[in-house]
Amino acid sequence: MEFEVELVAAIDNCFVSLPLPLIQTLQSTRSSPLPHILALELRSPTHPPNLWFVAWSGATSSPSAIKVSKQFVECISLPNHGTVQVRAAFNVAHASLVTIEPHTEDDWEVLELNSEQAEAAILNQVFVIVDGINLKLSERNGDFKFKMDQLVRLC
Repeated sequence: MEFEVELVAAIDNCFVSLPLPLIQTLQSTRSSPLPHILALELRSPTHPPNLWFVAWSGATSSPSAIKVSKQFVECISLPNHGTVQVRAAFNVAHASLVTIEPHTEDDWEVLELNSEQAEAAILNQVFVIVDGINLKLSERNGDFKFKMDQLVRLC
């Protein structure tokens, strides 16, 4: 199914909101209920890099658009108002270890001074990650930018 990508400034995580018709279609193709958090694959033949992985955590949006946080769209170069094809991404590998690399000295400081809060922010705001992805997360002591440097997947 195809939907428009819509930026939302008020969302402070990396999850997407989906149109109810898409949720119903995804549910009707499964014999069991949808998982609490669902990985999705977005494809666009006209906007490089043409493939993005995102996660849905249950929120709904307008019937014709997928809502995505502005900061996440900017990090992954997802086109605002672009049209994407959406499908569920099942059998997504799980990571046992993720190494991140902060962008600046300020980002290092936020991470070092607030490592537990930063880890909680990452775990609460991100579900699907890809090697080399750049992200910006909100944490109560400030925002910080980092790059997923290395993923070690579970076997």
